[in-house]
Amino acid sequence: MLADILITLPLAGLFVLIALRCLEGWGLALPCSPGWEEPTGPQGPSASSWKIFTLALALRGGMFLLGLGAVVLQSDQALSLSQAVESLCRWDSFHYKNLAELGYSGYMENGQHLFLVFYPGYVWLLRAVRLVLPHTYAAGILLSSLCFSGGCVFLYKLCRLYAGHAVARDTVLLLCFYPFSFFFGEPMTEGLFLLTTGGALYSAARGKWLPFALWGLAACLTRMTGLLVLVPGVWELLRPAQPLARPLGASLLRGGKAFVRKLPLLLLPLLGAGAYLLLNFLVDGDPFAFLTHQQHWYQGGMWISSVLRYVWKYLCSTWGTANSLALWLPTLALFLLSFALLLWGSLRDRRTSPGLLAYGFCVVIANYSLSWLLSAGRYLSCAVPLFLLGARFLADKPNLRRAVLLGEAALLGIYYFAHLSGAQIM
Repeated sequence: MLADILITLPLAGLFVLIALRCLEGWGLALPCSPGWEEPTGPQGPSASSWKIFTLALALRGGMFLLGLGAVVLQSDQALSLSQAVESLCRWDSFHYKNLAELGYSGYMENGQHLFLVFYPGYVWLLRAVRLVLPHTYAAGILLSSLCFSGGCVFLYKLCRLYAGHAVARDTVLLLCFYPFSFFFGEPMTEGLFLLTTGGALYSAARGKWLPFALWGLAACLTRMTGLLVLVPGVWELLRPAQPLARPLGASLLRGGKAFVRKLPLLLLPLLGAGAYLLLNFLVDGDPFAFLTHQQHWYQGGMWISSVLRYVWKYLCSTWGTANSLALWLPTLALFLLSFALLLWGSLRDRRTSPGLLAYGFCVVIANYSLSWLLSAGRYLSCAVPLFLLGARFLADKPNLRRAVLLGEAALLGIYYFAHLSGAQIM
C-alpha cells in the first residue's frame, strides 16, 4: 500500500503540472508563469521531406543488411535469401504473417480466435502489399520500413513547428538510434503506428482537421492507444479560441462554437475503434471478444504502481541473467527516463505544445498499465513527445548530445543482435 502511494503521488503531481500547462495554453492566467511560447510557424533552415524519407529508408536498409549478415553468421547451415529474411522476423511477426495469409477467421489456436487481439490496420495493409510482393515476411519488412520513413517526415515537420530545424533533426536522430528502433523494420505495427500518429499530431498542430481525422482513424485501426491522438486534438482545437481567457463568458462562447463546428472531424477516429469492434463481432459474435482473448496472453488493465512493483520484483529476482537486461531493466529505466523528460518539459520547456505533453503522459500511463508488460521498449518507440523533449533538453549540451547518440547507437547494435539471437526482446 505504501509503495502504491509513493509511486502514485509523483504521477499525480506530474498530471497536475501538465493539466495546468494545458489550461494556461487555453488562456488561463497563472501566477508566476512565463507562459507558453506559441509557435509562429516553421522558420530558418529546413530539410526536405524527400531527404528525410530517403535517409530514414537508407537506415532501415542498412539495418536490414546487418541483420541478414548476423543471421547468416549465426547459422550452422547454408541459408537461402528467403530463409535469412524469415530469420529476421520474430515474436509477433509470426502472428501478423499468419493473419495476413489466413485471415482472422482462419487463424486459430485450440479452436479459438485468439489473434483478434491484434488490430487489423497493419494486417489489411500487409495483404495489399503481398499483391505486389508475395513473400509475406519481405512484404512486411518493406511496408514497415516505408511507414517508418514516412513517420520520420511527420516527426521532423511537427518538431520543427515548435523548436526549429536543429531540434527537429535531433528528434529524428534520437528516434532512429533508439535502442529498440529495429522493430520499425519488422512485420509489426510500429512503423505504421508512427506514421499514423505522426500524421495526426502534425495535422492537429496545423489545424488541418480532415487530415487529422483520417490519420487518427488509421491510428485507431492500428493500436488501441491510437485513441490517444484525441487528447492533443482536443487541445489544439480549442487553443485558437482561448476559451479560458478573460472575459471568460465571451471566450467560452467563442471556444464552444469552434469546438462544436469541428467536433465531427475530431471524433471521426472513433470509427477506427468501431471497425475493430465490428471485426470482433463478425469473427467471434462478440464485439468485445478481444477482452476474453487477452487473458490467454496474460494481458489486461492494471494500475501502474502494481506494474512497476512486479517489474522491480522480477528485476531483483532475475538480476544477472539475460532476462534482467533484456526485459526488466529496460522497462524500469525507460519509465524513469520518460517521467524525468515529462517533468522537465512541464517545468522548463515553454515551447513544446502542452497538448503534446499531455499526449506523452497518456501514452506512458497507458503502456505502463498492462498486467504483463513485456514490450515497453517497443511500445515507447512511438512516443513522439519523449524524443522531442530529449532533443530539446540536449539542444545546448553538445558533448552530452554526442554521448547520448553514441550510447543509443551502441545499445541499438547490442539489443538488435540479442533480439536476433533469441533473447526475450519482444
